Amino acid sequence: MSENKPRLARLAAILTQLQSKRLVTARAIADKHEVSIRTVYRDIRTLEKSGVPILTQEGKGYSLMEGYQLPPVLFTEAEAMALITAEQIIRQNKDKSLAENYENAIIKIKSTLKHSQKTKTEFLSSRLQIRNNQQEEKTSQYLIRLQSTIANFQVVKIDYLSLQNQRTQRRIEPFALYTTKGNWILIAFCQVKKAFRAFRLDRIQYLQVIDHQFKPHEITLEQYLEQCRASCLDTPDTGLSQEPFTFAVHHKNNTMQNVNVSAFQVIGISIITSNENGQAAQDIGRLWQRFLSEGLLQQIPNKASTNIYSIYTDYTGDHLKPYRTILGCQVSNLDQIPQGMIGRSFTGGNYLQIPAKGNIEQGMVGNKWFEIWGMDLNRSYSADFEIYGEKARNPKDAEVDIFIAVNS
Repeated sequence: MSENKPRLARLAAILTQLQSKRLVTARAIADKHEVSIRTVYRDIRTLEKSGVPILTQEGKGYSLMEGYQLPPVLFTEAEAMALITAEQIIRQNKDKSLAENYENAIIKIKSTLKHSQKTKTEFLSSRLQIRNNQQEEKTSQYLIRLQSTIANFQVVKIDYLSLQNQRTQRRIEPFALYTTKGNWILIAFCQVKKAFRAFRLDRIQYLQVIDHQFKPHEITLEQYLEQCRASCLDTPDTGLSQEPFTFAVHHKNNTMQNVNVSAFQVIGISIITSNENGQAAQDIGRLWQRFLSEGLLQQIPNKASTNIYSIYTDYTGDHLKPYRTILGCQVSNLDQIPQGMIGRSFTGGNYLQIPAKGNIEQGMVGNKWFEIWGMDLNRSYSADFEIYGEKARNPKDAEVDIFIAVNS
């Protein structure tokens, strides 16, 4: 919408927006309808003069008086089609409680459609097919109950089976939910571990809501994800030559030096990318975001250390040709590889160890790679990598070791 949209239509839409939430800010109304804040103020005054009981909370926003009801909302044809499409998508979701509750809700919504809309939406349903999860597999059934516990700050007791098939009992304070690759993940504060943890809903064997409320956590989801990133980097660094699967040579100075790397194994997530046109910066950035936000560090089994490895391998030519990036951890074996991850073995060999120092958030590592690409190195293009350990705990003043595979 815009200021050129008929005002009557905009006023009706603002009423619908006010009915949809407990509190709506003037900025949210302005952004929704593409008008100025001053126009919003005029529209609100017009609605008030027409008898709509709008409550104003200074500095916060607007709300409708408790108990005030508007007539049933009529959907446009486009909106009705969007609802039917969402119905098809949610039917394929792996959480049973979400699929069942949405089906019940959509039946009520369909009852408000005009006869002509019902005919068209029924026809559209027969011409839509969502190819994900065609077997309609249902792996969890707790999503809706957990949403309620998040909103009501209720403590939950669960029996949890980890990806390593270790069964534990936890008392948790549900905090947030997100979905990835068809699986729902619960972020919750574990009263046993005294820390936030991530739980896959399909691994919850039993769930009980406890008759006890917890004090709401002051941290926001965005702040949690930022702390998650920091905590992944803030880990104890295991000595690099203490195990047979770790490195043979420690660095002594902050200058480039030759080292010999022993064979090692890694489990993590990966992507095929290229350095041309800055594509790698975008792809690898998204890979990091997924690795950190989904708590994948904690899901990797048999870790040799909690250092994060960013590995570049499967080169199809020099550094300008496509290659694979793997983001993960060094492991003692590849017996258990979680779904959605890959496991790889690397033979090691001759490497140049080059430290990068500075602010990670300002592209310190990327700048070092630009220097490396300009060096006259006898690279083997087998597998290069970076290590993010204790020295990278402070992103603003970090040190990351880069290892470049070279020919003998």
